[in-house]
Amino acid sequence: MIHIEYEGPLPAFQGRRMLTQDLQEYLSGTVKQIKKRSWEDWNLMIGPDLLFDARGLSLIVDALKKYRGHADQLEFKLETTASIGAQYYHHNFHYQDEIVDLPVSATRSKSIGNGLSESITLTLPKMDYFFDAPASLAKKEDVHIPLALLLPHSCEHDFYFANRIALFSHLATAAKKSFGAWWQAMNMAGIKSYKKAVSLAYKDVHKKAYVHPTAVVEGSVIGEGAHIGAHCVVRYSVIGKNVNLHDGAKVEYSVVDDQSWLMHDLVLYHSVTETEVFLIHGPYQFSYFQHTSAAFATIMMDYKPDERPIRIATPNGVVDVGSRFMGALLEEKSKVLGGTMTAPGITIFEGQHIGPDASQIVKAKDLKRESKSSESLSDLEQTA
Repeated sequence: MIHIEYEGPLPAFQGRRMLTQDLQEYLSGTVKQIKKRSWEDWNLMIGPDLLFDARGLSLIVDALKKYRGHADQLEFKLETTASIGAQYYHHNFHYQDEIVDLPVSATRSKSIGNGLSESITLTLPKMDYFFDAPASLAKKEDVHIPLALLLPHSCEHDFYFANRIALFSHLATAAKKSFGAWWQAMNMAGIKSYKKAVSLAYKDVHKKAYVHPTAVVEGSVIGEGAHIGAHCVVRYSVIGKNVNLHDGAKVEYSVVDDQSWLMHDLVLYHSVTETEVFLIHGPYQFSYFQHTSAAFATIMMDYKPDERPIRIATPNGVVDVGSRFMGALLEEKSKVLGGTMTAPGITIFEGQHIGPDASQIVKAKDLKRESKSSESLSDLEQTA
């Protein structure tokens, strides 16, 4: 029997979320799901700084089950690709040369007496995705999307990266198990790949959620009490409880947590919100919004046309990220007000309110009411 030792996550994880669940409950629940047997007894120790999902933890347990060596102690590493490393691990101090050191170890319950230690390198399962963009934006390239979550925590941004990995991992598993999605995909015309048709056909809409008849839901989960308005689009996303997507809102490759509001015609793309987030106007892309943060008509830059690396703030200083795109991180209770532009990778710290230059805001005392009834058009133009 493999005995998993996990005392829970770091205190820094408190309040964070994973796929619309409390992160501590998500991780502890994942450990309880994994019940595997091996030929020999092992104690598997999961470090408190590891972010993982069921597929990621299964990778470790299955590797331990297949191990036939003679070591008494094992360490674990993760092999990525250049694409996955750049997108999700490049900033992380556990990562080097496409290898991630995992805070995971295993010891035999009964030592065979040699005291040997070995390292097992896991291969991360992935999905190939061709990033097809206009030449004015970025070059076309093959992108790998990880389908299992094993990510050592190094900074606040890792909660964003972990949610994105867990999202793809969860939807890939759920679609594969959905008979309804496989059946519906057979009748979807115009989609060349049957596998892609299955992923689009999958949906899990709670019976107490409201989805307007004109809304489009593809490859997504809609939680209890959620309200999806007219002409909304939800694609490859997870929507939590009592979320409000007002008419015309569009969400793709994103997680929108409980009680959040996305206002009319807003676009949310490759982003993560925690609970009770308010977003209006936008679009908001490649960004992370923590609990009760808000953005009002803000331009959040997520791209550098000169291809210089985007930089983020971490406890180890400001570091480069390998990703071509990176938006803002809004910590809890922070607000970015209308008329503001933020740089790629910026962090708005907890409780901060960021707004435009006060001298550029028109105030009531600056305005005068004048009669224009006798003025000519040229007079009006000169006044303007």
